[in-house]
Amino acid sequence: MTNRRTPAPQHLAEQLRAKGEVKTYRRGQLIIEAGTPLGDWVAISRGAAYLVSQVAPGTSVAMAALWLGDVIGGESPLGKLAARYDVTALVDVTTISLPLAEVLEIERQPENGQFYTSTAKRLQGQISMRLAGNGLQRLVSVMATLATALTPDSSNRVANRLPLPVTQACIGQLSGLSRRQTWIYLGQLARLGWTETSRSKVTLEGLSAWLMLMPEVESSGIECIATLGRCDQTLLRLSARAMGRPDHQPD
Repeated sequence: MTNRRTPAPQHLAEQLRAKGEVKTYRRGQLIIEAGTPLGDWVAISRGAAYLVSQVAPGTSVAMAALWLGDVIGGESPLGKLAARYDVTALVDVTTISLPLAEVLEIERQPENGQFYTSTAKRLQGQISMRLAGNGLQRLVSVMATLATALTPDSSNRVANRLPLPVTQACIGQLSGLSRRQTWIYLGQLARLGWTETSRSKVTLEGLSAWLMLMPEVESSGIECIATLGRCDQTLLRLSARAMGRPDHQPD
């Protein structure tokens, strides 16, 4: 799962802000409905959203989270002309939108392709983890992804903890787990000191390690989070690395 932030080139981002229409959505508000025509080019400029696939009448599955710089409108990985997913604000979201016709000139700039490439990699990586990972791997990867999507640049990094603005049920849905499975795994991680749970809320502890986790999974493979013990060892090693200490070695 690709989990790194990929900021747009500054001059390109400025062009989009200057030409585009800014829209805001409150947490839980539908941004794009599956099946609707995608007449505009739309990118997330603040916040994070999640994608839901309608797999059968009355049955939906949360598939992935997208955030800063991701393209969710026309000609995006979410669909060329019509949306394949519902897109809902995970937290408050700001988007920039332009009619597709006005994007043609900007698209001729080679660096614009990184918007699409970044979005496609994030989407494909999260879907692949849902298919290949066991329950714990899926849950851990979702929380690491949310850490990257929702961590601002200052305060929470200093505190090294992040209260997730989503419920345990939402985390479970994104992980493809039942509420009971989610509760069990979160409790196990809490006993190891990597989460704190209260009612339906979850706080990530050791945030620096969580932010480094998915790049580590990309380089080392998903086996490094295959069991609770391996998750603990990997997060301890990343935490030590973040603090400039030699990697933690398990006893």
